[in-house]
Amino acid sequence: MATKKEILEMGLKMEQKARDFYRRQAEELAHPGAKVLLREMQAEEEVHVQLFEDMLAGKPVNLGAGAPAPGQDLKIGEYLVEKPITPSSTPGEILVFAIKSEMKAIKFYSEAAAQYEGSELADLMNALVAEELAHKAKLERLYDDEFMQEN
Repeated sequence: MATKKEILEMGLKMEQKARDFYRRQAEELAHPGAKVLLREMQAEEEVHVQLFEDMLAGKPVNLGAGAPAPGQDLKIGEYLVEKPITPSSTPGEILVFAIKSEMKAIKFYSEAAAQYEGSELADLMNALVAEELAHKAKLERLYDDEFMQEN
């Protein structure tokens, strides 16, 4: 069983990695819809980074304030195959990678919430599950609208 501090540190690293990924890809992509969505994701992941930093510093946090509704889960990610990101990756491949990353975060936060059920940490993890589900739904919607025909 991971300690609270270990979970917070792992969560912080995941969120920093996600934020940096979205920033890099938004800077490089030419597809306007994907660029806008990835910038939005970058900003939301930055909020998560700050949340973890505050929790690790022992500061009070506002859990789930204004958490978005998850949106319809199209379950597209469950059927897509993730490829490593390279300089020649298409916008569709980048979205698949992002969807799969959000799914990994959902799994991690769900497992941590179950492990610490009834605690403040579980509340934080459940709030993050809702956030990541909303991210997944947005990414899947864009993928479905713009790139599903490619596969």
